[in-house]
Amino acid sequence: MKLSGQEVEEKLMATGYIDTELKDLTYDHGKHLVTMKYMGLNEGETQESEYTILFKDCFSVNFNTWLEGMEGDVPQSPSDLDFWFHDISIRGIEINGVHLYQCKMVIPMMHCQLTCKSIAITKS
Repeated sequence: MKLSGQEVEEKLMATGYIDTELKDLTYDHGKHLVTMKYMGLNEGETQESEYTILFKDCFSVNFNTWLEGMEGDVPQSPSDLDFWFHDISIRGIEINGVHLYQCKMVIPMMHCQLTCKSIAITKS
């Protein structure tokens, strides 16, 4: 049985992702796959672990970075930026009989939204 968006959010919350630096955020257009990696800390654990979130069978993926509002040392390219994962909202939607997850992530200096069929969470 497919988890609800709220249930997936709860599983992610248990990984301790809030205010963690993203180690990897990539989109493979050929595989329709978004991969996100970060270091998280489960409740009761004393050492961080790397988590990988796979957003599979993506129908829509939108990543945009921007410079507006930056102060101090302004990066010269997007690769000079560090991105910090603050929050994610996931809701279940249905389009033409296909059950999907619509995900919106709060990552300062980046707009990130995607729609996918499944989400897998693994701990390294």
